[in-house]
Amino acid sequence: MKAYLMSWLLMSTLPCFGHPLTRVHTPIDTLALVRQGAKRTIQGTVADSASRHPIPYATLRLVDTQLQRDLSGFIADEQGRFMVEVVPGTACRIDVSCVGFVPKSLSVNPSSADRPTVLSIALKALPNTIEEVSVRASKPIVEEQLDRLVYHADRDNTAQGNLATDLMRKVPMVTVLPDGGLSVRGATNVKILVNGRSSVLSNNPAELLRQIPAESIKTVEVITSPSAKYDAEGSTLINIVTKKNLTEGVNATLNWGVGSTGSNAASTVSFNYKKLSLSSGLTGNWFYNPFAADADVYQKHGTNWQRVISQQASGKMGIQVVNANAGVEYRLSPKNRLLIGLNHRIRRITTDRDAQFSTGTGETTLPDGHYHSLIQSKTNDWNAEYTHTFKQAQQELTLSWTGGITRNQTLTVPALPTQTDIQSQNNEQVFQADYQHPIRRNWLVETGVRLTVRHITNSLSDSVTDHRLTTLGYNQQIAAGYWSSQWDMKNKWSLRTGIRLEHTTNQITQLADQRDQQYTNLFPNALIQKRLKNARSIKLAYSLRIQRPPAQLLNPAVATTDPISRYAGSPLLQPEQIQTAELTYSTYVKTNSFVVSMFVRRTAQPISPYNTLTGYTLVTQYVNLSSQTDVGFNLYASVKAWQRWQTIVQANSYYASLTGGTSLGNLTSRGINYSVGILSTCELSKTWALQLYGGYNSSRVRLQGRDAAFTYYQLSVRKNLPQQRGSIALGIDNPLQRRAAWVSYNETDTFAYRSTAYQYNRGIRLTIIYRIGKSGPRQESAKSRERRQSDLKEDQ
Repeated sequence: MKAYLMSWLLMSTLPCFGHPLTRVHTPIDTLALVRQGAKRTIQGTVADSASRHPIPYATLRLVDTQLQRDLSGFIADEQGRFMVEVVPGTACRIDVSCVGFVPKSLSVNPSSADRPTVLSIALKALPNTIEEVSVRASKPIVEEQLDRLVYHADRDNTAQGNLATDLMRKVPMVTVLPDGGLSVRGATNVKILVNGRSSVLSNNPAELLRQIPAESIKTVEVITSPSAKYDAEGSTLINIVTKKNLTEGVNATLNWGVGSTGSNAASTVSFNYKKLSLSSGLTGNWFYNPFAADADVYQKHGTNWQRVISQQASGKMGIQVVNANAGVEYRLSPKNRLLIGLNHRIRRITTDRDAQFSTGTGETTLPDGHYHSLIQSKTNDWNAEYTHTFKQAQQELTLSWTGGITRNQTLTVPALPTQTDIQSQNNEQVFQADYQHPIRRNWLVETGVRLTVRHITNSLSDSVTDHRLTTLGYNQQIAAGYWSSQWDMKNKWSLRTGIRLEHTTNQITQLADQRDQQYTNLFPNALIQKRLKNARSIKLAYSLRIQRPPAQLLNPAVATTDPISRYAGSPLLQPEQIQTAELTYSTYVKTNSFVVSMFVRRTAQPISPYNTLTGYTLVTQYVNLSSQTDVGFNLYASVKAWQRWQTIVQANSYYASLTGGTSLGNLTSRGINYSVGILSTCELSKTWALQLYGGYNSSRVRLQGRDAAFTYYQLSVRKNLPQQRGSIALGIDNPLQRRAAWVSYNETDTFAYRSTAYQYNRGIRLTIIYRIGKSGPRQESAKSRERRQSDLKEDQ
């Protein structure tokens, strides 16, 4: 076992692959108007004035004395140590309290220099108090901030052993679809960022989330109203912030998981010494699951429906994903930082099925047979970033370059009437410069430029032509510039406005045909928030966004999964234009919180699947509809029955109206979509925790029918290892349901298609996390932390 551990650990330190050490964004309060790099640190200890012994878990509150509002609430650790960040020049005070001690307040003026303000706070014990007091406190798992809802995965004691896909089921407003993709408020045009950066896989959430262990995630930020600083693609941004170990020396984390439907193994190694930080990781995931499916195709003859063909199939699916990464960060000086990261990913999906076919009269129309498909992809991506902070607080310049290449191959054997081999490649480069400048202490202006270059190619070969035929060449350039203003006004008002200009040029080549597209878009956004009494707030936001067709929808080559189902993309798809307005109210009562939002979303030229029948084969293509309007609400509530038990309930519902337009026969479709979910966590003791979560998603309205409804639920228990060296967790998925049926129904005036896929989703999973060195929840020594803060201004 020891030899295996060391082999896996050494493999994870491969220097040729990488993932960057990146900035973690956790704003102090709903202001969230400055980057963390522009703030200064206040740190120190709380101790007994008589014995000088540290006071564990003391409660502290940071207050802006000029605006008379709370900036942050936090708790000291078991050694009485604390740390908080604040904008330089803020007139503030710290209120300290603890059971059995006299409360104390002291004024603090953080230094404008790049070094922390260190405090030693002594509390006087109250007379006639008990000698020993046990104080227990916890922070909320979900937090509402100015422009985003933040799910703190690091506070979820059972968020381990799974992948990011499983963790997303717990995030408010987010729905994980059966294929692993995401939707927010019913919209699937979701863009994933990792530590604030996009990648070549950002528009493919299903693939990206399979490569991130849940245990490595610190927070998940759902940004429903992005500022102009962000790329305008995607109706919603989801930013995954990963954990970062800044403890000096060498540290490692090993993670194993084995289950009835999947297994995983991961390792991370970090090395920190003075101004240099190195990291590397290796992750492997293996999924295996049997499946069964049936499908029926009907044609309309007069007023009667006649079944054309039926298919019954069963088989198995396997998915293997390997991800290797490495990164280096070097702080050239207190005001200059350089970061470089590399990633390498390999994915392989195999499907084997045995299928039988018959007509409505029981006649055999196609020979029964065995069908095999293979999808494999390789992705290399990289990023480099240079950051310079100026003498003036909050003034900062960032230059970055990110890029990536993904190569895909889809092979089907046999794909009647021929064997088909489709290959594609997506090459993407992004160059960006961002500059922020403070007009005043509470008024920050940001501006920047961005250039995105994409090159997509697809080619097809089959057993008839026996040669490779290039079917698509797609070149895209997006030049963008933005301006954004963030202002915290008096009387607890906050205002953020911005505008982004993007010009897109597409060059599309299909065989001997070539077409050019050009369009310019202006994207405004605005958000205003009013902070009310008793930690309540209300905000109103508006944004205009765009969704360009992703690479997987541009491929015109026909991909055949079985003889009665085919898929073909279209390089002539137009981008979606998405306007969203939302009103959000949030309130907190002691340890309970409540957030409700209402939204209206209007999408012009939405991209949607459209089915046609050719013989007995259903052909699915993606087309632009005329419009889609969604009106709905989101509800989130967190309730603590007592200190150790927290329950979170969320509900989402919206009314969708789709219009196909004249090219699609003026088809319309309307209906209500909804989902409900619950997450309940109970800490049985200091080392044991129990969690139950689950939910239900209704069928989703489409232009020609509805997608399948589905449910999910999981029970998990976790035991901490001694000395905080790791943990062991056991999870059970859907124990009362051997398999789930995913039913989809499509109907037109001339034909109907009904399919049912049975997924065997009952499973059990055992995971082990073990930490080597000083990794984990332990904190740095005060001396080490003070030295690091002198040249590093980032989240700890």
